[in-house]
Amino acid sequence: MATKTSATLRQLKELEGQLNSRSLRVRRNFVSIVQGSLSAGIAFWFTHTLLGHERPFFAPMAAVIILGLSSGNRIRRAFELSIGCTLGIGVGDLLIHGIGSGDWQIALAVFVSLLIASFLSTSQLLINQVAVGSILIATIIPPGTSGTYERMFDAVVGCTVGLLVMAMIPQSPLAGGRREVARVLKIAQGVLADVADALAAHDAEAIHTALVEVRGSQGAINAMLLEAKSSKENAALSPLLWASKHRVRSFVRILPAVDNVVRNTRVLARRAEVLTQDGEKVSDDQIEIINELSDAVGLLAEVYLKEAPVDEAVAIPELTRKLRYLGARCTLDVAEGGVLSAQVILAQSRSIIVDLLQVCGMSRESAAAALAPTTKTPAFPPEVVEKPESD
Repeated sequence: MATKTSATLRQLKELEGQLNSRSLRVRRNFVSIVQGSLSAGIAFWFTHTLLGHERPFFAPMAAVIILGLSSGNRIRRAFELSIGCTLGIGVGDLLIHGIGSGDWQIALAVFVSLLIASFLSTSQLLINQVAVGSILIATIIPPGTSGTYERMFDAVVGCTVGLLVMAMIPQSPLAGGRREVARVLKIAQGVLADVADALAAHDAEAIHTALVEVRGSQGAINAMLLEAKSSKENAALSPLLWASKHRVRSFVRILPAVDNVVRNTRVLARRAEVLTQDGEKVSDDQIEIINELSDAVGLLAEVYLKEAPVDEAVAIPELTRKLRYLGARCTLDVAEGGVLSAQVILAQSRSIIVDLLQVCGMSRESAAAALAPTTKTPAFPPEVVEKPESD
């Protein structure tokens, strides 16, 4: 009886988690849903009511398609979509009107459309839309139901309306990007914590598991970069967001450093795996540094989570002070007498500190100057760093 009750409670908890996740997804996509709905309605109303087109199928279709495209180059893609639709409709109308509709007629129409599209452009979106336009003409909307020019014009109207609605009802320019940055940083935080624990336990298998995780982070990095393109596009397209352009530019500037945090974490984990497989060890100071790096990355991830109750104006300066102090502690003595892998782990720890300081807003030169020098002639002379009060 107790087992059944426990299983039921577990299932209810899983169901609650799924419902919360789905509700969160709907909230995050709500603006996109409103944009698509309004665009389809306005495009249809404009072409049907104002222009008198009897069956303006392509207007709402093009509006929904342009809003559903991946963010980053919607203006260029809207132009390609318009050309592709109009070209496909025109070619399809001319061919199907002359040879009729059927199996071989559709094949011929698509063949000719793709030939023309491939000759005119390398854009896969344009080429696909040419084929789709021909197929629609040959099947759903055959020639004679409305003028060819009307269908071609409807596609242009749909794309234009989609972009206008996106400009007038814009999404937050940074919410999605900040969320993706936090996601990437969370990956790095977990890997650094796992590596530190595994180095202390001399567990090569655990380090390998962490290495596999960080190697699979490219999808999250790509999503982060795509959201950055979307932020720039939204801020450029919508007059309501023009005041946010400076914030967007500042956000985009830190993304290479976030990417480097993951890359350097990957190298650190790989070298830690080699070290443990060789039966070697690192100093307790090195393990402590990696643990502190994990904590710093985790705090930075919380700062970039929109929902997190963290005062960024307070958190970033405090984190910067901690990182600068940590950089001053990363001397050659930390890995003195260690094998090459230990030296590499120290070097990667230093690189991650520089990356994180850049994410916090420092220039690369100032970030590098926070590190303890490893040569008599450092390119960026070290700065005097005081120990944070919290430590």
